[in-house]
Amino acid sequence: MSAFAALLAAAGGVAGSALAQPAGRQIYDDHCAVCHGTSGDGRGPAAAKFATAPRDFTAGRYKIRSTPSGQLPTDDDLRRSIAQGLPGTGMLAQDQLSPAEIDAVIAIVKEFSPRFADARPPAPLPIPAAPPSSPTAAERGRALYAKAECHECHGREARGDGPSAKDLKVKPPDLTRRPFKVGATPRDIVRALLTGLDGTPMPSYHLILEDDELWLIAYYVDSLATPPRVTDDERTAREVVREHRAHHGRPAGVNPR
Repeated sequence: MSAFAALLAAAGGVAGSALAQPAGRQIYDDHCAVCHGTSGDGRGPAAAKFATAPRDFTAGRYKIRSTPSGQLPTDDDLRRSIAQGLPGTGMLAQDQLSPAEIDAVIAIVKEFSPRFADARPPAPLPIPAAPPSSPTAAERGRALYAKAECHECHGREARGDGPSAKDLKVKPPDLTRRPFKVGATPRDIVRALLTGLDGTPMPSYHLILEDDELWLIAYYVDSLATPPRVTDDERTAREVVREHRAHHGRPAGVNPR
């Protein structure tokens, strides 16, 4: 057990612990502030290095959630994003942190936005049961992709070049490229279709598409995948880790791989 985890155990856990707060702040400063900033505004000293800016926690707006459009993420959503990272971005997996350390960081992150203090704990949208996956299911998903007008933004061949793309401030992704920020599985794609991606033009299709339609589109998008690529932001993030460790003698983010 790390010294930090031992402190949390002695204090009775993260929630409601006066002792855990300073330790949580320290772990945030050591691992997160270099990108997200000491005040959580996404303007840390390394922020300008990235094509996709680090999350501004003060806005209380999150793309990757299990909750309905416009709602805050659950603690489990935040745990998943911290522990697993957001593939393709500068948010690398923080798998060097213990569960107790992650929970303490979450407590700090939630303090940056008054939305967390003012809102009731959010409930996730249930993900419907999956129909069988098959080439036929993916082909049916292709037809539904057109029916739902996904091509207006993502393009007929799903390469992010639809007729509306040029007018959007946040450009639609090329759905043939991997990795996806939302996750690697059809279930992750279904979750994104259900919740939408707040702060982007990607809407929620909850109560718009039927349960099986969500899955069929997800199977189609999954069938388009090309081999994963390491992105420039991922390379930059690993370099930021190296530089921070060299200059400060303590970790920032994960160990470079």
